[in-house]
Amino acid sequence: MSHFSTVKTKLTSLECLVQALQDLKLNPQVHETPQSLKGYYGGYLGQSAEIIVSARTIKARADIGFKWNISSGVYEVIHDSYETVPKLGKDFFSNKLMLAYGQRMVRAKAAELQEQFGECAIAEETNGSVQTLRLTFAGHQEVKQFVRR
Repeated sequence: MSHFSTVKTKLTSLECLVQALQDLKLNPQVHETPQSLKGYYGGYLGQSAEIIVSARTIKARADIGFKWNISSGVYEVIHDSYETVPKLGKDFFSNKLMLAYGQRMVRAKAAELQEQFGECAIAEETNGSVQTLRLTFAGHQEVKQFVRR
């Protein structure tokens, strides 16, 4: 039977989450207040979220929502696994989305650190299922020249 499930996550950054969903070509819609999610049967089943991936985007019959949980300070995923698993795969939320989100978080942190440590180069390396992002900062060097007289 089709129904919405709510899954707790460790997703905390709105910007990084939206960018990760865009990287995965899911075209999220962002709302200031929670909006109703469309369910399998076309109606609204009482679930709502601030970030919505339309069912049409993944050629499914139920939306995917990301709802901010004020008490825990993280986004919760609201989805219908009967619809999302066949379209996105069973490890989509735990693997693909978290990988894209992690990359966005690293890039955001690197941008913050650039102000302190100078330009940053990011090198990506993949070894099997492990992906490594290496940050290299060009530290500021102050050179003083003295003239001997």
